Amino acid sequence: MIYTSYKKIDEAGRVVISKDIRKKLSIQCNDLLKLDVEGNAIVIKKAEPCCEFCGSEENLVEYMGKNICRDCIGTLKKKK
Repeated sequence: MIYTSYKKIDEAGRVVISKDIRKKLSIQCNDLLKLDVEGNAIVIKKAEPCCEFCGSEENLVEYMGKNICRDCIGTLKKKK
């Protein structure tokens, strides 16, 4: 199946992602999406948890509602 669709942007700048595309990508209500610009294209991806400081997606620890990787935790401990 081809997942191509054409949508208009509404007055508030919103675009609706169709149900079949959301289902294919396992996107649920309230999921966080990441928007990037690549050349003249907008790339929308389901956001993966990442470190608040370096952006790493590995070895994450949640602290006060924020994700921090173990490397950054080590760096923060050294600065004390």
